[in-house]
Amino acid sequence: MKNYYKFFFCFVLLSIIINTSNSFAGDRLVFIERYTSSTCGPCASANPTLDAFLNTSDPSKVTSLSYHMNWPAPGNDPMYLFNPADNNARRNYYGVNAIPHWRIDGTTIINTGNITTNYGLRRAILSPVTVIVTHEPIGSDSVRVHVKIFCEDLLPDPSVTVHISVVEREIQYGSPPGTNGESHFLDVMRKMLPTGTGTKVNLFPGALVEMTETFYIDPIYVVDKIEPLVFVQAGDREILNAGIPTYDFTLLSDYAFRVVDQGQNGSANYQISVPVVDSGYSSPVSLTAEIQPPTAGVSASFTGGSTINSFPGSVTLNVNSNSSVPTGTYKVIVTGTNALNDTHKVVVSYLVGKNYVLTGTNRSQLNYTVDGNNYSTLRVFNWDINSSHTLSVTTPQTVGNTRYIFENWSNGNNNTSQTINVNSGESNYIANFKSQYKFTAFTNPGGLPVTITHGNEFLDSGFTGTISVTPTQVTHNGQVYYFKQWIGGGNGSYTGTNSSFQLTNLSNPISGVAIYDTVVSISQIGNVIPDKYELYQNYPNPFNPETNIKFDIPKAGNISLTIYNMLGEEVANLYNGFVGIGRFETSWNASSLSSGVYFYKLESDDFVSIKKLVLLK
Repeated sequence: MKNYYKFFFCFVLLSIIINTSNSFAGDRLVFIERYTSSTCGPCASANPTLDAFLNTSDPSKVTSLSYHMNWPAPGNDPMYLFNPADNNARRNYYGVNAIPHWRIDGTTIINTGNITTNYGLRRAILSPVTVIVTHEPIGSDSVRVHVKIFCEDLLPDPSVTVHISVVEREIQYGSPPGTNGESHFLDVMRKMLPTGTGTKVNLFPGALVEMTETFYIDPIYVVDKIEPLVFVQAGDREILNAGIPTYDFTLLSDYAFRVVDQGQNGSANYQISVPVVDSGYSSPVSLTAEIQPPTAGVSASFTGGSTINSFPGSVTLNVNSNSSVPTGTYKVIVTGTNALNDTHKVVVSYLVGKNYVLTGTNRSQLNYTVDGNNYSTLRVFNWDINSSHTLSVTTPQTVGNTRYIFENWSNGNNNTSQTINVNSGESNYIANFKSQYKFTAFTNPGGLPVTITHGNEFLDSGFTGTISVTPTQVTHNGQVYYFKQWIGGGNGSYTGTNSSFQLTNLSNPISGVAIYDTVVSISQIGNVIPDKYELYQNYPNPFNPETNIKFDIPKAGNISLTIYNMLGEEVANLYNGFVGIGRFETSWNASSLSSGVYFYKLESDDFVSIKKLVLLK
């Protein structure tokens, strides 16, 4: 029995706009990052050595990108000033605090004495990913860049960052722009897309990630010196591979791996293609295949010929194994060579009695265990077929103000722990969690004996319901407090004077502060000096749930403004204190009361007036 599948994590698409032109793919494009400045004397002394190496090396085997800094003083490097944000982002990523500073493939700091040695070491290591870069003009002032990243092998950590950069390969000033005498600069970073921090993606064996970005051709650019440069960086800072528009041809496989059972004869086919070539390229590409490690009983050959003569084009690679081949992962290194002896490689895997198994959760940051080991990101394991492994999660898991509740595993198992038996089929085990968001609620002042519905509860994503605070008038520590307003925080929260409100389709944590005060505030209207007391009819009337009450005071003194129900019971005291001469207004929120007729009474030392108001809900 055998099982074949094309994309382990299927087809991941990160697209903004799409199309093609030129490209680069293959084994490893060594990537050198240079930190420099036109005001740095030691940089001027060191840069010619790196420039000479780059100018005499095969550009399809090594490329570079230069970030310009704003130090040492006077810090006026024009290539830094053109784009401080992206230059600083890459500087901060590595923590660069002295220049010149050079890195090869992210992890190795190099200098003038060891460039060639470190380059050779990196070229000897096959890359686990293929990067194909294509580009085309959009109108007269923009360029569209399309990137394909194909994961050929198992990565220790599948979470990587893709950086798409715009590089100006050569800048020549008429006179030195800085203080160090340099006027000629190579591989200057002009723009990082979409930003200097890149784009996070997950790469699993067989995953094909596509990304497209568009950049504007600034008038300062020398257009024929501008090109895209893409690099894929792992979490440990290693550059897994880089890509530029091709100088010759590219190689790609339709499958990263195939699985056959151990103990019987097996066979699998892979389509090896040259998907993109340089403009005008026509040289046939001859293919060879090498098994690593060399193993008796495992062989590879090309069905129907091993040469691709037209482009795009492909041939069929067939890998066979007999029943005596031991369980293992066998790499097939396919090398393509043209008449000019240009070579590129692509690697596929032939799994005998083993399979890749994807584990994780559908939410970032959540913890799960595999055979007792803790993980918080997606992981791929290369396990023997028929082996057993235990996967488990805890529930709930809380991250900040979001709580996650386990629902089930992607294979339909509803238990938080399950033991799986690895087979030769597609094997994905993802723990599915639903989200709940906390409604953080409290009163101001704190400690009031009130009830806030759903206060400090975790509510399901998409929750719709009514939030309210009751009562709106409460006695605490001998004082009467009146509800004034809600002050909300977070998308979808409520700020306003209604004591209850509707929460709709909750999609994030929110907060609400119920504000209470010991008095109902009154405000003076204009500069009117009344000649008599007057209590005006409330408006609106009928009302729901808030109305306004206006009154005139011709003589300074103490007043009270009180609300009564039909039984003559006091339901609210809106104001009780001293006021000056003038026309005043206040509001009353009756959201906690039932519909009906109420009365409001204004009283001073020598005046009493009562009027009727109607609450109609």
